[in-house]
Amino acid sequence: MATIKDIAALAGVSHGTVSNVLNGRGNVSVEKITLVENAARQLGYTINAQARQLRKGTSRRVGVIVPRIGIKRYQDLYLGIEQELKGQGYEVDLHYTNDLTHCEEKILEDVEATNPIAVVLVSAFSGEVRGLRGDGRLILAERCVENMPEDAVYCGFDYGLVGREMAKRCLADGHRNAAVFTGNTKYSNNSRFVKGIQDVFAAEGGNVRIFSSDESLKFHTAFELLTDREEFDAVIASDPEAPACLAAAASYRGQTSLPEVYAVAGKELRPFSGAVPYELNYRLCGRRIGKYIGGLEPGTADESLLRLENDGFHHCPVKVCAGAEDLKLLMLSGPTCKALEQLLPQFTEKTGIPVRLMEAGYDELYRTVKMCAQSSPYDLIRLDMAWMSELGEALFSPLPEEEGWLREIMGNFSASLGDDYYRVGDKCLALPFDPSVQILYYRKDLFEDARIRREYYEVCKKQLKVPETFAEYDEIARFFTRRFHKNSPVDYGTSLVFGSSIVAASDYLPRLRAEGGMEVGPDGRVKLREEQAVRALRSYRDAFLNTDREINSWWRRAMEAFSDGLVAMNIVFANYASIMLHSKKSEVIGKIGFAPVPGGRPLLGGGVLGISRDSRKMEACREFLKWVYDEKTAATITCLGGYINHRKLTENMELLELYPWLEGMEDAFAAGWRRETERLSPGFNEFAFEDILGNAVRAAVSGIMTPEEAVKAAAERCSRELY
Repeated sequence: MATIKDIAALAGVSHGTVSNVLNGRGNVSVEKITLVENAARQLGYTINAQARQLRKGTSRRVGVIVPRIGIKRYQDLYLGIEQELKGQGYEVDLHYTNDLTHCEEKILEDVEATNPIAVVLVSAFSGEVRGLRGDGRLILAERCVENMPEDAVYCGFDYGLVGREMAKRCLADGHRNAAVFTGNTKYSNNSRFVKGIQDVFAAEGGNVRIFSSDESLKFHTAFELLTDREEFDAVIASDPEAPACLAAAASYRGQTSLPEVYAVAGKELRPFSGAVPYELNYRLCGRRIGKYIGGLEPGTADESLLRLENDGFHHCPVKVCAGAEDLKLLMLSGPTCKALEQLLPQFTEKTGIPVRLMEAGYDELYRTVKMCAQSSPYDLIRLDMAWMSELGEALFSPLPEEEGWLREIMGNFSASLGDDYYRVGDKCLALPFDPSVQILYYRKDLFEDARIRREYYEVCKKQLKVPETFAEYDEIARFFTRRFHKNSPVDYGTSLVFGSSIVAASDYLPRLRAEGGMEVGPDGRVKLREEQAVRALRSYRDAFLNTDREINSWWRRAMEAFSDGLVAMNIVFANYASIMLHSKKSEVIGKIGFAPVPGGRPLLGGGVLGISRDSRKMEACREFLKWVYDEKTAATITCLGGYINHRKLTENMELLELYPWLEGMEDAFAAGWRRETERLSPGFNEFAFEDILGNAVRAAVSGIMTPEEAVKAAAERCSRELY
């Protein structure tokens, strides 16, 4: 293998220069960085991450030791840890013991030799496990031991509650003679699971038999259960592999059917087959452990992260509506509408309610809902949240906030979603449907590249970092625009979207607010502060030079350019961000970073869903709302590229791996703004205001007016037309 000395000789630089480049430190010129990188690539050199860590004087290794790597819950545990820590420079090593204590002791010795910061252990010991000899922290997962080592911590679920709730469901379904199919009960999770079941069955006078074994004998135990002299009417299993194991054993015996099976399962987007699933989110368990480990070095580790809740049984609370007429929906064309359309057959299957979906583009939707305010053929209408003040009361029936089904839906929304998505005045008229907020998306690989960072420093005389102000954003965008900087790895620094007045206003408003260019007076009137508004508009106009100079009419085009690898940064509404990943030719998968919008004043967007005043199908509308806001429906629509807000989505690790910015949306919603319902004068027309502002933006960028002329004209129109 090539050495640092070999690279230095080939590159014609010093040993110290090579070391600085390979370790990402030091004040090295772009020319020398390029020489070293080319030489290392030519010699096939790969820096040893462990050696790099040891040179830094710290170890950022984590050992994960599980009984078997083929078991789904342990895969999820590892993936959750790795998903949390991989972006922070940790190496996560996976080992398995086959539940053999002597293997566990040997693996612990090997892991300790790497000087880990932490070891995560699902132990094969039931009585006592020794602590770590070094400075690393021991985290016991799933299984407790009788004598936990000093300084060790535990993370797991309430397995006694799992058993009790599964037993209650089994009995409630009419099954009183059940078999329990579980692992070795010497381990705490299995023993507590079994005790929970036994306690409930004993209290209710049911009969239960226990079939337990080590994992290696599970198939044998499945045959024992199926050939027992008793005929069980249900099986309660402690893992997701059990249904397939029982089905395989049954097929050998020629059995065409099994008793009802209730099984512990992971948190999955796809339906669980072969059993009634009781969900435990092991991937979230892993992530919480990862967060805890991430706090060890800075001394901020929080043990409360390790206390987990059982998700349990999921039940979508809809009912069959016999003989129901078609439910008519009006929606905005876009990712959420497309995803919803694919799931509507499930709603019809569950409820018997046929659905007819009408979709319209943004401008067409506005014209249509204006007409619907007079008389509507639709039962449910998706309205842009910016139109609520103008049209909400004319379109929607007030929602019954006192009813339990609606309280449950509203209780599952993120706390950071404000009244802009619900109310006009004191009336609750709608629910957030595809709520959105602007987020900055950037090419993380470019911002972390040592050569690009050094080149930026040489050009701009400052460090390259994610911009926090629009001045920084525009400077970085210019650096990444090839017409201004020939070495840029991408064509353009950013994209702008101003093909219509409304989208132009949305693109401009965060700059306007960041500059303090608008205010709401004591009389509730919006006023433009002309000096600041001109400054914001001038910066927006100048930013057009850092783009492909296309007048994008919607955010899809901007995100497609980002997906194609042509653009370094974009500010877009988050409900359109999935476009970056859904292209088969995406150049940015695994390279996307996200951050708050510069200036900290992102615009809220997206829509609301309400029941038309003219609808006479209140029961069907209620069942649709219960279904579409159910956790499983919301997660599936979000997975397919749309977005339905639900507080549990940020615990769904599959979704966060696919769309990591879902977490960032929570803080962005809290910082976002749009309607300012409490301060504006009654009847203020947000749509008209944004139309006026957007026309000013378009006039300035196209050169028809100067920024000063455009702002002055907009201010005059606001005074004349809005009040």
